[in-house]
Amino acid sequence: MGEAIRTSLAIGQPNGPAAPRWFWHHQLKRPFFGRFMKAWRWPADVPQDGWERVRIASPSHCSLAAVLKPAPQARGVVVCAHPMGLAAKGFWLRYGHAQALHGAGYHVLAFDFNGFGESPSTNFGYPQDVMAAGQWARQRFPGLPVHALAASFGAMNTLDAIDDPRFPFDSVVAEGCAPSLAQFWKAYPFAHAVLQLARRIAPASERRLRPSAHLPQAKPGVPLLLIHSRADRWTPVAFGDELERAASPATPLKRLVLARADHTHGLRDEPERWLPAVLAFLEETQER
Repeated sequence: MGEAIRTSLAIGQPNGPAAPRWFWHHQLKRPFFGRFMKAWRWPADVPQDGWERVRIASPSHCSLAAVLKPAPQARGVVVCAHPMGLAAKGFWLRYGHAQALHGAGYHVLAFDFNGFGESPSTNFGYPQDVMAAGQWARQRFPGLPVHALAASFGAMNTLDAIDDPRFPFDSVVAEGCAPSLAQFWKAYPFAHAVLQLARRIAPASERRLRPSAHLPQAKPGVPLLLIHSRADRWTPVAFGDELERAASPATPLKRLVLARADHTHGLRDEPERWLPAVLAFLEETQER
């Protein structure tokens, strides 16, 4: 009977709670992420050759699923933090980010946040997941620079950790990032209402998930490239302006404003601008 209940609730399965203790956390996530918490498949037409499947222990109590593609004579490591979506870590493979970075001489590590892709659902400790992935990359490849490439949901959670003294990244590329959860979710009435209720009940918790509150105390000297697009209706250029104003003077900050790229799709829609800018930014960081 117990096993039947666990199966019916998807407990221990990649798209369900990691354990019974996380059942209600999983339910609270549903208004926001429920439609993305489904079985994950390797992206079609993307060869699996050269990719290693790894597991990363996170303080969020999740064993994060990740894929790693080492590069010969690597220049550094890029850790990819995915946007919301069924693709999860596969986003970076499907749209060519991983291939472009690997071709430029970087080890590429793409992971699933807890509750997405092949990572079971635990709590809301998404910034801890980012930290865990970055620290794992540092341990796996000692002596190499470790960079973060993050989009939307992944970018917000990466910047939510940037004021931690243990922040493991030498630079951050953040595409389509909102300054706060409320600003991102306002386009989704039910999810926004749930978030507003949570803000009233636990305002300190909501503030911990607000990039604009972490940037003023960012770990000094970590370069940040903010990418937004004038064609992005979810995270407009004004969001980048707000993040830039919030940033610490000790943060070397650059902006890339695209003209026609859809949300999180700078590489797909404007590769001629996105890729040279990102590679140049990483190269500059390598030389610091």
